[in-house]
Amino acid sequence: MLPTREARAKLPSLLAGFRARGAEADPVVIGAHRRPEAVVLSYERYLVMLSGRERVKAILSDRRAAGGGMSEEDAMRVAVEEQHASRR
Repeated sequence: MLPTREARAKLPSLLAGFRARGAEADPVVIGAHRRPEAVVLSYERYLVMLSGRERVKAILSDRRAAGGGMSEEDAMRVAVEEQHASRR
């Protein structure tokens, strides 16, 4: 975790790293007093996360429309599978 003051000072280099690595850049956790308060990530990674979320929503909607429910455990499994697929 990066302290807020340090994050402010390093912001230009963090942004340069996001530009260079895109979706592959690791998110940066920022906080104060050893408590996480925010996560900063590249815009490309953000878009990947959004698309994964939309795929999960579509899968769940299709299952409901087909008359089949989905247990919380199955829904979580689908979400995890989509998260892993988005990293490839």
